[in-house]
Amino acid sequence: MNIQISILSVFVYVLLLKTYDGKLTYNYFDEMAQSFCAGHNYGVVMAIRRNCPSRRSCNAICAAKRVDILYTHHINKSRVSCYAVYKIRKNFKKLQDNPRRSQPDAERVIFQSSGYGKGGCAQIEKGRRCGPGPNYCCCNAF
Repeated sequence: MNIQISILSVFVYVLLLKTYDGKLTYNYFDEMAQSFCAGHNYGVVMAIRRNCPSRRSCNAICAAKRVDILYTHHINKSRVSCYAVYKIRKNFKKLQDNPRRSQPDAERVIFQSSGYGKGGCAQIEKGRRCGPGPNYCCCNAF
């Protein structure tokens, strides 16, 4: 019995070492984008990642994902379109871990994101740099 528990403990220990590095590494960018999209429209909305720079507009990306969006939500809608775009700047300083009593990074500006509305749905970057281009498309079904 003790051997089985020891083998299980070693297995769990090795498994945890391979999958968890002891740091909070999940970034929540997708959830942030989905929240932005949901806050700027009603009904069925979806934030879809977009490479930046990209020669594909969010209008084209939403149209290409029409079947996936309609199937994911099991809804009786037939059309999908882009209604807003969102940019999360990913190279920013990280906040320190939350201590028990005080916030060492209180009142520190470190994060930036931008919403561009429907006007950004047709944007295509012409060069190799992303610039202000969006990295999320807000698509809705109607």
